Amino acid sequence: MSWFKIDDGFHCHPKVFAAGTPAIGLYVRCGSWAAQQVTDGVVPKHVAKMYGTPRMIKALVDAGLWHQKGHDCESCPELDANSYAIHQYLERNPSRVETELARKSKSERQQRWREGKRKEQASGGNAPNVDGDVDASTSRHGDAAPDPTRPDPSRVPPTEEPPPYPPQADGHLPAVHGQGQAAAAAVGPDWLQPLTAAMGHAGMHVPWKFKGDDLIRLHNDIQRLGIPLMVEQASRSWQSARTPVVSSRFFYDSWHALPTPTPTPDGRPSLRSVTGPSKTTSYLESMAAIADELRAAGGTQ
Repeated sequence: MSWFKIDDGFHCHPKVFAAGTPAIGLYVRCGSWAAQQVTDGVVPKHVAKMYGTPRMIKALVDAGLWHQKGHDCESCPELDANSYAIHQYLERNPSRVETELARKSKSERQQRWREGKRKEQASGGNAPNVDGDVDASTSRHGDAAPDPTRPDPSRVPPTEEPPPYPPQADGHLPAVHGQGQAAAAAVGPDWLQPLTAAMGHAGMHVPWKFKGDDLIRLHNDIQRLGIPLMVEQASRSWQSARTPVVSSRFFYDSWHALPTPTPTPDGRPSLRSVTGPSKTTSYLESMAAIADELRAAGGTQ
């Protein structure tokens, strides 16, 4: 299975505003088709007309999201008069050659695995020899009595009692808690360990999972916000969660959305809301203005 990839800033890009939502639906469907058929981002005109209208196609071309024959772009393949090319497709998606190599490698791995299973079945498998000698030190059903001088690891008492599971409050389900010192231990790179330790000491024990640019965002947010404010925000999210929190990723977006705190007279940062439009609102308004200029420029050509 192949994937058609778009970045997380696609939704507010000026070209997307200029093309309009209906045309973007055509863009995504044809991008998915190109990924499935491994065309290196080339969309035949009959496929485009099957999924969209001429007005949608023109909107994508005018906005620069699709290119036609004669467009001077090094990243676009050679086009004929009966196809379009998705802008910068190969910068975000694997080429036909890369996809075929990946599929071939996967097929070879599966073939080796199947051959290994057949050989294992032909040789009778690796089942333990129950009639042979048995190590009494590892057997729980042998005749040898356990050695009283060797402690049973399963009977070692815990070093501390697990924290009590929090009661349900205000109709919200409690989040998942860990147990003992292991749950409160600092994990991750050196710069991240103060945050993971503080989260654990605050009773928020979750597996720390990272994907894509999560580490970069966390590093920047720690420097921008500081550990106390991040733990405070996480505690609010923890208490308001309506389902159990099972991953640290639950907190990432809320941390990243926090405004940079301003110092108070006593020198402590504050997260009090400020008046006026947010940065997100201002950014979207500026993108909409640029989209209007693009539409106007396209209408005069």
